[in-house]
Amino acid sequence: MSATVTIRRIYNNNVVLGVDATGVEVVLLGKGIGFQRKPGEEVDATGSRRFWAEGHYKAAMVADLFSDATAEEIEVAQAIAELAHEELSTKASDALLLHVLDHLLYALRRARQGTMIDFPLRWEVGQLYPDEAEVGRRAVLLVNERLGVSLQEDEWVAFALHFINQQWVGGDLGKTLAMTEAISQTFTLLAERWNTPIDRHSRSAARFVTHLRYLFARLGEDRQVTTSGIDVMAAVLEADPGAADVAVEIGQLIAAHAARDLTPEEVAYLALHASRLYAEVKPPR
Repeated sequence: MSATVTIRRIYNNNVVLGVDATGVEVVLLGKGIGFQRKPGEEVDATGSRRFWAEGHYKAAMVADLFSDATAEEIEVAQAIAELAHEELSTKASDALLLHVLDHLLYALRRARQGTMIDFPLRWEVGQLYPDEAEVGRRAVLLVNERLGVSLQEDEWVAFALHFINQQWVGGDLGKTLAMTEAISQTFTLLAERWNTPIDRHSRSAARFVTHLRYLFARLGEDRQVTTSGIDVMAAVLEADPGAADVAVEIGQLIAAHAARDLTPEEVAYLALHASRLYAEVKPPR
């Protein structure tokens, strides 16, 4: 691939927007890459980082984002993305870096202005995604230490949601929020139907959450389970008809959040997990 890029716009000495040899817009990030350059000139991008459009981030938006950040802020965002990759096995990608940097800049602005905001999913994220929540808290500490600021403590929620978003729902934060609300409402529904609190940190609850996350991933990729080779629902109906009934309700709840009906096989696996969880919550006397 040719390393030559034709400059379209110079944002600052370290960020330029150009077009590569294939005619695709590309953002170059590198020390001095735009120094004493002019639009229309060709520049050798060897040694510079290259970024293309990513999701809703058009190339010009990527350039705006990097030009608004200092080199130290970009390095911190990169460190957070690498931390998530190491601790959560998130995919190493430019997408996560862009999302983290975007949020970081807003969080820094709020901290410097003394602005506090509400994070309505704080409890749900902490309960349902403890690993991502912990890395989110470490991200806040990293920012405070490296940039000499004091972020609002609850900023960890937003970082955690970006990690979840990258892992499970293909980069769509709206789907991540819908998934989180659906999972939280599922446990609320079960607690109401069974008239007992549910320990969301228990082994069966954690397995159920993981299953629901994979279910949302399958829904997003249009690859629901359609055959299992065995009649799972029949087995659950015989062993635990109550779990089968509640699974239908859960399926309807999830379908409303995902805007897609579940296959009977997916509902059957919901019933199986509900039965296991019920056995843990209310073991036989």
